[in-house]
Amino acid sequence: MKTMIRTTMLFLALGIVAVACSGPTPEKTIANLKDAITGESNASATYAAFSAKALEDGFPNISKMFAAASEAEAIHVKNHNAVLVKLGEPAFTAKIETPILGDMVANLEAAIAGETYEFTVMYPAFLADAEAEKCKDAITSFTWASDSEQTHAKMYSNALSILLATGNDDAVSSIWYVCPKCGDLFDTIMGVGGCPLCAANPTSFLVF
Repeated sequence: MKTMIRTTMLFLALGIVAVACSGPTPEKTIANLKDAITGESNASATYAAFSAKALEDGFPNISKMFAAASEAEAIHVKNHNAVLVKLGEPAFTAKIETPILGDMVANLEAAIAGETYEFTVMYPAFLADAEAEKCKDAITSFTWASDSEQTHAKMYSNALSILLATGNDDAVSSIWYVCPKCGDLFDTIMGVGGCPLCAANPTSFLVF
């Protein structure tokens, strides 16, 4: 009986590995996951700094937006690390660089540029490697992050337009929501029946 249980557990474990990635060790995807973790970890730290700067400069709504975005990037880190562990790698801790701060226009422009690079250049390349190496979990994690970054860039662009037009952030949403599963960002949940990226229930969203 014990032998049967051990055998069953072994097959289950092998099944999990097969779902994570089929084929040889996915060297490119493993390296890409670590690079993505580095990028997302630094983005999270940078947005936390931008949030503090925005509050200091009198932009409370932009501050909340960046605080929510910082948490969203941390969720991407968590998801990427979960894939690494599933592939048999230890969780990866990135080196955090000191954030570069400017005025709020410069910070928003930097955030837009960073997110745009990720969803137009970095993640498409990582997805191509994950697809070639048949790493389904990495494909999911990269897709969620890439699509979320596109949303983030749109939100930052809207906030920048408001700031340039009015000199304040009064028209920027005062409440922000983050999907805890995929890291998507929302400035309202009115009419949202589920996260469009991962189908998470809005009742689970983090509120800022």
